[in-house]
Amino acid sequence: MKYDIIFLGGGQAGVFGAYEAMKLNPNLKVLIIDKGRMLKERVCPKEKLGKCVNCPTCAIIYGVSGAGAFSDSKFNLDYKVGGDVHKIVDKNIVNDTINYVVDIYRKFGFNEEPTGLKYNTAMEEIKRKCIENRIQLVDTPTMHLGTDGSRKLYTKLIDELLEKGVEFKIERDIEGLIIEKGEIKGAKCLYKGKLEEYYSDNVLLAMGRSGAHKVMEMSHKYGVDCTNGAIDIGVRVEIPDIIMKEINENFYEAKMIYYTKTYRDRMRTFCSNPSGFIAAEKHSDSIVLANGHAYKNKKSKNTNLALLCTKTFTKPFDQPFEYAEAIAKMSSMLTGGKLLLQSYGDLKEGRRSTDEKLERLNIVPTTTDYVAGDISLACPKRILDNIMEFIEAHDKITPGFASSDLLLYFPEIKFRSTRMTLNENMMTNIEGLYAAGDGSGYGSGLNIAAVMGVLAVRDMVKKISKK
Repeated sequence: MKYDIIFLGGGQAGVFGAYEAMKLNPNLKVLIIDKGRMLKERVCPKEKLGKCVNCPTCAIIYGVSGAGAFSDSKFNLDYKVGGDVHKIVDKNIVNDTINYVVDIYRKFGFNEEPTGLKYNTAMEEIKRKCIENRIQLVDTPTMHLGTDGSRKLYTKLIDELLEKGVEFKIERDIEGLIIEKGEIKGAKCLYKGKLEEYYSDNVLLAMGRSGAHKVMEMSHKYGVDCTNGAIDIGVRVEIPDIIMKEINENFYEAKMIYYTKTYRDRMRTFCSNPSGFIAAEKHSDSIVLANGHAYKNKKSKNTNLALLCTKTFTKPFDQPFEYAEAIAKMSSMLTGGKLLLQSYGDLKEGRRSTDEKLERLNIVPTTTDYVAGDISLACPKRILDNIMEFIEAHDKITPGFASSDLLLYFPEIKFRSTRMTLNENMMTNIEGLYAAGDGSGYGSGLNIAAVMGVLAVRDMVKKISKK
């Protein structure tokens, strides 16, 4: 069967792209293909059992509405956070489209005011400390849906797509593309051991962070222009809320960028979750990564956030994914497929953490998916040095951050290394093949993924209307 538009991936870019398509032309035949299940069927057994049972396809990562449905679901209201698509699209267009997506959020029930719109004395003092300590504070307004709030919103959105005739093909592995004479003609999927083909002259490649490696492989196989981009490697840290109280109450999330003195490497905070919970993401049997989320109506006593080191590799090295995977596999080897946890106090003293040592702290971990140990056995020295330097710098902004009660969960890795060559409409060098979100190399947040999906669809619909 031939469709007007096919979305390879049902995450933020795919869902908002499909919404835009049906708004512009309700008669379009639209298909969304995803590796996971429909949102209402995405149930993590850990919610009942209290532990990961190693599902073949992780419901937290894969499925319609994407990983965002199980994340803290923060939506930043400025182009400066969430990716750098503004390098190929005018900044005003990006911000206008962000505001357009916000209007859709409000239509489906999210009516809370963003945080960080107006500065007060406490916020000014935090920014002053950042300036004094060579830290860039990227203070953009942020909407916080919460894990529970995002699922309610996306459920309503997906129900509307179904009512308008959007088709969903779920539990399908995207195996490849169908390209003829430099033009996209469709995609190949594997479903229960059988190969399926779906046809369209307009395909949006939006497989998210978890599909970034597959995107790279397909790009090389089919001649899609791309380069090696950056990859983020670091830890997710957890600290008592009382330490982060000033930032949490005034910014909710204060994004910080820091260039280390030792190596001049770029460090940043990412995805802060006040009163949140640590989550383990299973990408494969040997790759389990740390993440975090927060609910609107369920609270812990801890704040978690990522501390990430951004690395861009130079020639002749061209295997950034394999490099990051090797680090993750080393960690998983040490823990038997769980996260590696160490207190900052133990790390500074050069000793491994144990369950007994962790019990002496003023913090209780919000997950049991870990093994106490020594992060230095799995994390490269340069990256670990950067992380420790950043923690000490952060401590000057937030006293108590560099205490023994700071827990480090390793590894947190953002697989988004492939940097696809796109025009201002998100189209690749293959006619009719578009890309969006984390897998494209330009996105790292909900806002930019949605923007890219919407901009791509607008160009598709324009072309379709001329036929």
